[in-house]
Amino acid sequence: MLTVRTFLPIAVVVSAFAAGCDAPSNAQAQAERAQIEAQEKAAEVATELDKKVAEIDQRAERETDKALREAAEKLNEAALDAQEKTVDAQEELSKAREDARASMTRKIEDLEKDVAELRARMETKLSKTEADKLMKDIQDKSEAVRRSLRDLDAATSTNLEQVKKGVSQRVEELDRAIQEAKRRV
Repeated sequence: MLTVRTFLPIAVVVSAFAAGCDAPSNAQAQAERAQIEAQEKAAEVATELDKKVAEIDQRAERETDKALREAAEKLNEAALDAQEKTVDAQEELSKAREDARASMTRKIEDLEKDVAELRARMETKLSKTEADKLMKDIQDKSEAVRRSLRDLDAATSTNLEQVKKGVSQRVEELDRAIQEAKRRV
């Protein structure tokens, strides 16, 4: 029969064996739990990191949008300012052309009056050939003045002064031709 003495060593061995068997399965279970907890913690950290990255992206996007809007506003303001300045410059150019045209037109009208008076005197005091030659010269110079006036209409702000000088020069040439004809009659 089995006595306590016999049973006790068997119970210790069985319990040690059971404890030994239980220890590795318990360690494995703890390791699995630790791994699951680590995965859960990693997932939480990843989720938190994703949230922070999304917040940073949103802030960056808002800042980019704001900077783009501000840049667009500045560009629009600059374009409007440039457009206003262009309109002002075109108005000034138009006025300068008109002033030059008016001034030259008055001179030309005065010279044309002289030509009308001169023509009548030339026909009575000079030969027909001589009068025709002088009138042809005056008419050529008068046509050159009229062409110069058309150039004035096409003048830009960069060449307006040069065109005005050209018109003045042609008006002076016409005036000299008229004065020369007057001396002859």
